[in-house]
Amino acid sequence: MEPSLIRYCALFSLLAPAYLAAQYKETAVLNPGSLAGTVRFKNAETRQEQMLINKDEAICGRAKNSPSVVLGKGGGVKDAVIEIIGVREGKKWAMNMRPVLDQQGCEYVPHVLLAPVGAQLEIVNSDPILHNVHAYDLTRGGHTVFNIAQPIKGQKTAIEQTRLKTPGVLFATCDAGHPWMAAYVVVADHPYYVLTDAKGNFRIDGIPEGEYTVRMWHEGIRIVDREFDRSGVKKYVFEEPYELRQSVVIRKGTVASLDFELALRGEQDRPARVKPNVNPR
Repeated sequence: MEPSLIRYCALFSLLAPAYLAAQYKETAVLNPGSLAGTVRFKNAETRQEQMLINKDEAICGRAKNSPSVVLGKGGGVKDAVIEIIGVREGKKWAMNMRPVLDQQGCEYVPHVLLAPVGAQLEIVNSDPILHNVHAYDLTRGGHTVFNIAQPIKGQKTAIEQTRLKTPGVLFATCDAGHPWMAAYVVVADHPYYVLTDAKGNFRIDGIPEGEYTVRMWHEGIRIVDREFDRSGVKKYVFEEPYELRQSVVIRKGTVASLDFELALRGEQDRPARVKPNVNPR
């Protein structure tokens, strides 16, 4: 298994509910409550790391800012995943949505994508060069979920719906010489998930009254290792993701407030790297 996948697997397994959990049930929620808040970074002066480009520079440029942390004014964190844990019934859910993961300028758009279980995911290549989208299931050991080549600009590939049959997180990267490319597809089994916006704000509506645990998840931010071949960097290895939890009480017809503060973990808190012993391919 790839080093970056091993360090992710244990923490990502916390993100997915039990496989045998009952299916989500849509019911009428009378006078529902809402949850709103912000995810902020403790050190707002943190800057995105630069990732050098050694292939297809005419299309990709010479360097990319790492997409692992994007901060707005005041340190608001974009693309943090907020989930209300354990909601098994509630508001209607648009499960027939067709989420799209595009490749534009040698970057995935969006960088983090929410998709319901069983969604018809579509992969698009908007660049006039070869991309290869290799997606790993980080919740269940890092095995390959799909691995597709798209050599033609405008090419679209529909991923079989059975590939997104269980909740969890998929990590996608490009095996065609573009190691800086990274995206996360969060597969949800209920609608009480949301991503923070460019200012770090979030809001979830239609929540039944009750006491809940709310989870904030964010990918690893710092680059902890680089693997090289003759052409340069072959792979970027990031630290493990971040996860925070808080309790909240939702009352009928009211908006509860909940904020999270994301802080980089100290060197002493980072576990040692685990060497690979399985190749997921």
